[in-house]
Amino acid sequence: MKIAFNIIAITLSLLVLTSCEESTQETINSPEDKKEAPEDYIQQLSDQIVQSPNNGNLYVKRALAYSERNLMSLAVKDAERALSIDSTASYFHQILGEVNFLKGDLRPARLSLEQAAELDPSNTEALLKLAEVYFLLRRYDEAITAVNDALRRDNQLAQGYFIKGYVYKETGDTITAKSSFQTAIEVNPDLYEAYMELGSLYAFQGDPLALEYFNSALQIRPKSAEAFYHKGMFLQAGYRIDRARDTYFEMLRADPNNVLGYYNLGYLYLTEYLAFDTAVAYFDSAIVERPDYVEAIYNRGLAYEEMELYGDAETSYREALLVNPQYDLAARGLSRILE
Repeated sequence: MKIAFNIIAITLSLLVLTSCEESTQETINSPEDKKEAPEDYIQQLSDQIVQSPNNGNLYVKRALAYSERNLMSLAVKDAERALSIDSTASYFHQILGEVNFLKGDLRPARLSLEQAAELDPSNTEALLKLAEVYFLLRRYDEAITAVNDALRRDNQLAQGYFIKGYVYKETGDTITAKSSFQTAIEVNPDLYEAYMELGSLYAFQGDPLALEYFNSALQIRPKSAEAFYHKGMFLQAGYRIDRARDTYFEMLRADPNNVLGYYNLGYLYLTEYLAFDTAVAYFDSAIVERPDYVEAIYNRGLAYEEMELYGDAETSYREALLVNPQYDLAARGLSRILE
C-alpha cells in the first residue's frame, strides 16, 4: 500500500527582544526593589502614592507592576498619570509606549516612543522599542533608522543588531540578516535568539552550519525544546534519521510534555523505521498532550492500517474527521478502509 504522509515544516518565529539598557530616569522595578517589597507590591506602591501623589516615578513603578500582572489598562492609566505630572520626561513617554506595546495598541505605542526619542535622542531603550513597533507596522526603513540612531549612541547594543537582522530577514535580504545576527552574537555571545535565527536561516538553505548554531543555542539553554526541535527537523530533512531520532529523545528528556517530540518520533517510526506499533505509541502520547492534534490522529490511523488493524484505523480516521471534517487525508483513509 502506498503511504501518504504529512510533515511539519521547519518554522521559526521569534519575538524581538525587549532591551535592558540602563535608563536615564530613576531605576524602576530593580531586583533590590522586589526583594525588599512586601507580598503585595502594588499595595505598597499605592500607599507610597498616597504619601507622594506628585511623584511620577511611583506611578511608573506601579504601571510596570500592573503590566507584569497583565493588568494593562491600569498600567496605561498610571503611565498617563506620570506624564500628567511631568510631560517632559522621556522615560515616562517610553514606559507609556512600552505598556501600550504590550497591550497590543501599536499606534499609541509608536506616538509615545517617538515622543520619548524626540525629548531625549540618547534614550536607546526608546529607540529600540520604537524599531520593534515600526517592524510590526512593516515600516522597515524607519525601523532600521531607529536602530541606527541607537547604535550611533552605543555600538554595543546587541539587541539593535538583532532587530536589524530580523528586519533584513523579513525583507528577504538574508545575507545582511546573517551578518547582523552574527554581529549581535559577537557583541553578546550569550544571545540565544540570534543563534536560533542563524540556525533557521542556514537550515532553510540546507547548510550544515545550521547544526553549529543550534548546538550553540543548546549550550546557552541546554533544555531548550525549541532548539532540539529545529535541530531534529534539520537532521530529518537531511535524511540523518538516527541522529534526528536521538535529538527528539533529548528533546523529550528536556520537556517530557512536548507534543512535537512525540509526533516527530511517531512520524519517523512510521515512515523510516516502519515500526508501526511504536509509531502508534508515540502518536498516542502526542494526542494525550493535544487531543485535537489531527495530524497525529490521522497518522495513528495510517499506522494501524499498515498493521492491517482496520477497525482501529477506521476509528482514528473518523476521529480525525470529527476534529476537522475537511481533512482530506483522513477522508481518503476512511474510504480505503470501507472499500
